[in-house]
Amino acid sequence: MLGGKVTKGAAAAGDSQGGRAHSTRVRGPSKRQIHVELARLRALRRGEPATTDLFKPPLRLVDGPSFASQYEEIFLWECYDFPCDTPSPTIVDGGANIGLASIWWLARWPKARVVAFEPDPGVFEVLRWNTRFLEGAEIHQRALGTGLAAAFWSEGADAGRLIQGDEVVADSITVQTTRLSELLLRLGKVEMLKLDVEGAEMDVLEEAEDHLGMVENIFVEYHSFAGKRQRLGDLLLLLGRHGLRFHLESPGRRLHPLCGVPVDRGIDLQCNIFGWRAPGT
Repeated sequence: MLGGKVTKGAAAAGDSQGGRAHSTRVRGPSKRQIHVELARLRALRRGEPATTDLFKPPLRLVDGPSFASQYEEIFLWECYDFPCDTPSPTIVDGGANIGLASIWWLARWPKARVVAFEPDPGVFEVLRWNTRFLEGAEIHQRALGTGLAAAFWSEGADAGRLIQGDEVVADSITVQTTRLSELLLRLGKVEMLKLDVEGAEMDVLEEAEDHLGMVENIFVEYHSFAGKRQRLGDLLLLLGRHGLRFHLESPGRRLHPLCGVPVDRGIDLQCNIFGWRAPGT
């Protein structure tokens, strides 16, 4: 799939997560090939379908600029790496988009089981195509949510989301959802849970709170919507109650946030939360 291989490397003595070492790297195209291809894809119009030969066989894309950002984070920075003592971890990819995280995990751990969810019909078809040769990928055209059908706004790239509360959005569609609690009970221990669900993260986690002890590592992309109560504190308290420590990163640089922050698609804060189970919990 990668046109390269996963190889053992020298484990780091420790990192910012209290000595959690990384021991592998995914090898693929040359740095020059990557640079040229990502520049080409960033220059495409938003929402313009494309393909890329950074993978073999080539991958289908729904949006060049969003792919370029995802590729950097997942394949160059390896943001979804985690320590694992089994060759066959169970991973939940909530908000799988076109499948880059799932592809990376299955290159890292070829015997892994990755259960991926993507509700957007058009994006899901690309996800299906991109993962068609991956035996460990179990994909679902559903969102993680309440278990009931829900209204969904399709952005066509990487920002589609469930419609929240009494929000009115033109041209919404109906999608099916799966309860995270039921999924965790079915899977048992989950070595990694990724939630990139564009604003539904608190609903998903609160519904499954009684079962979060089954999760060893977690990534949550938190979203705050302008004019609505921020729940970042609630989310961190929830993770802490279940023995998870965390590290926060906020993409982008705000020079004068007290003077006002930009609002993009109604979102005034996006924060990446990486959580892991502390020893003895």
